[in-house]
Amino acid sequence: MFEYIILAHNNTETRSILYEILSDLGYKVTTVLTHGELMEIVKKERPHFILVDPTVFDIANQTVKEKIEAIDKNIKFIILEENENRVQTIQDIIKILREKPASLPIKEETVLNINILAVDDEKDCRELIEKYLSRKGYSVDTASSGEEAIAKVKANKPNVVFLDIRLPGMDGLLVLKRIKDMDKTIGVIMTSALGEERVIKEAMELGADGYLVKPFNMSKLEATIFCNVLHKCLE
Repeated sequence: MFEYIILAHNNTETRSILYEILSDLGYKVTTVLTHGELMEIVKKERPHFILVDPTVFDIANQTVKEKIEAIDKNIKFIILEENENRVQTIQDIIKILREKPASLPIKEETVLNINILAVDDEKDCRELIEKYLSRKGYSVDTASSGEEAIAKVKANKPNVVFLDIRLPGMDGLLVLKRIKDMDKTIGVIMTSALGEERVIKEAMELGADGYLVKPFNMSKLEATIFCNVLHKCLE
């Protein structure tokens, strides 16, 4: 892996998420906004892949592709097609990058069913995560306490748990330990307004797959799901 990608996408949120995911997976990524920027970088740096949103420029007329192929025929194009479930798009992008095909579009046929449990004693926080991720195509359940979280993990075995540190009754670190004792493959992302080094260190030692300090950006939350957990499914 560790290859060079140029990413051209008009949607800032999508561009941000893809940049974070691909960078965290070890790719060198440069984002561009115009045809001119793209051509300038291709001439100087010879990327391995170009991920492009067709609305950035008219890829359908082949003009841009032909110019780039004239510079280097080994550069691979991946055309990004809009679809409602960005997780499917991310999954397909990683598969295509690893297979190294030439000029393939993103397909929407593969469905990745992902179950998420959001654990927080604050109702507003639980509902925010649930509504945001549900709109992105995830299956989301919630729990307001550590005891409820353990019961739901036993019953439903989610793929990912967003787990607050401060909970009534059993604290988040104890819940984390119990989840990992039950099933180490469940990804657990700790969330808290606390930024204490000791707490973060202990969470990681107990097997946490990531840590988000509140208030966190929802795009970062979605990127964290893939960067820290879901790419394991594609290995």
